[in-house]
Amino acid sequence: MTDASSPLNRLMAKIEAATETLHAGEGEDVKRVKRLRGAMGQSFTTTIFAYQQASSVKDGLAFIAALTDKFPRENWIAVVAAEQFARPVNTLRTRYALHDTAALQEEAARVTGALDGADVLRLTRALIVYYAFLLRRLRDLLPFYELSVAFEGHKLVTGQAAISPVGKGIEDAQGQSRP
Repeated sequence: MTDASSPLNRLMAKIEAATETLHAGEGEDVKRVKRLRGAMGQSFTTTIFAYQQASSVKDGLAFIAALTDKFPRENWIAVVAAEQFARPVNTLRTRYALHDTAALQEEAARVTGALDGADVLRLTRALIVYYAFLLRRLRDLLPFYELSVAFEGHKLVTGQAAISPVGKGIEDAQGQSRP
């Protein structure tokens, strides 16, 4: 029987609730990212950089999960995991207004020192799932259709019709391959 009042179990409950919130809708972090403005009052760069930062954090979590899976009985795993959890907190909070995400990371760093390998892996996997939903919601903010139209339109204007389907180069308007 697990202790629901343990710091890990309380954190796991928070992560699961935050994941459910992102599954159901945007959540407060995503709403804050939508309101961020960068140079010239636009939001594209802040949104895409928030997405990139969250993706980078998720990659770091996957690294911790892989290490923990390979070395489950090593005491140093908790130290490395705590450092990895703490590393992005200030960036998430101050640059991208991902306050709730930063709080989860911060709490994960705080509780990890007392965990064994199995619990580090359990926590890390829960955070990976959370980030998958966060990334989905951040991705939904990005105008991929409009970017594609603009990109393809630029290629037509510059005389580059398309990259060949097999990746052999760019064809000009007359169908000739160019390097």
